[in-house]
Amino acid sequence: MTPYLALIKRDLRLSLLRGSEGMVALFFFVLTASFFSIALGGEQALVQKSAAAIIWVSAVLASLLSLESLYHRDAEDGTFDLLLMSSLSPFGIVLAKMLAHWVMSGLMLALAGIVVSQMLFIPAATLCVFLTSLLLGTFYMSLLGGMGAILTFGARRPGLLLALLVLPLYIPMLLLGGMAAEAAVAKPYLLLQSALVVAALPLMTGAASLFLRLHQRS
Repeated sequence: MTPYLALIKRDLRLSLLRGSEGMVALFFFVLTASFFSIALGGEQALVQKSAAAIIWVSAVLASLLSLESLYHRDAEDGTFDLLLMSSLSPFGIVLAKMLAHWVMSGLMLALAGIVVSQMLFIPAATLCVFLTSLLLGTFYMSLLGGMGAILTFGARRPGLLLALLVLPLYIPMLLLGGMAAEAAVAKPYLLLQSALVVAALPLMTGAASLFLRLHQRS
């Protein structure tokens, strides 16, 4: 097992050991979608029409919840300092953390989306598009969120600052995800989502590794 895979495995194990803390994003996603459905009166036509917006807003908010504990806890207890003093590259460390966050939040949210889709009356024919779009979107959120989490190290209220930094950057993916769910032909929007992920992968990971180095020196 490579050191980077071991780092991903460590984060996943810690998330499971923390119990409710590791599952809070998943429960928040399901509960938020449920509250939207209840607030709309449970009317099938109205809920179905709003399903894409409900799922994406719930996913965006849920993805923010686990960022602070995953990154800021390691910064406070010195884990990042030890990792940077090892032979691992900052780029690899950051990418491993981002992948661990996506597995803990994005992948789990996509699986929970299967259950939520039934509650929101999403047709089975469009479920595959929803899940593909959600997987791409949550990975994009993990990349941007990881960069934002490292950028807010040492902040007085990192959670609030983190939300202010990354939420505006989520908007392009949010719009494309909504359009993919409603379009008759979703492939162009899925390709655009993939292009955003491909562009964000080196940019956000590189920026986050640079910020991590600067934080260590300060």
